[in-house]
Amino acid sequence: MATRKDKSSEAPDVKRTKQEWIESAASLNAQRFEVAGALFDVKDDQPVAESEVKRRLTKYKGGE
Repeated sequence: MATRKDKSSEAPDVKRTKQEWIESAASLNAQRFEVAGALFDVKDDQPVAESEVKRRLTKYKGGE
């Protein structure tokens, strides 16, 4: 029997600017300086996906 993927269960990857991510650092369980450090090479007006922010934050904190 074929199964169908339910699209409603897949949350779209949220995109925000660098400043918006820094301001919402608590939602990522991080400090503002950690988010700023992880996104140091991102332009201020460039949208960044949540998955990318989390990946960079993990790397910044010393994990991989």
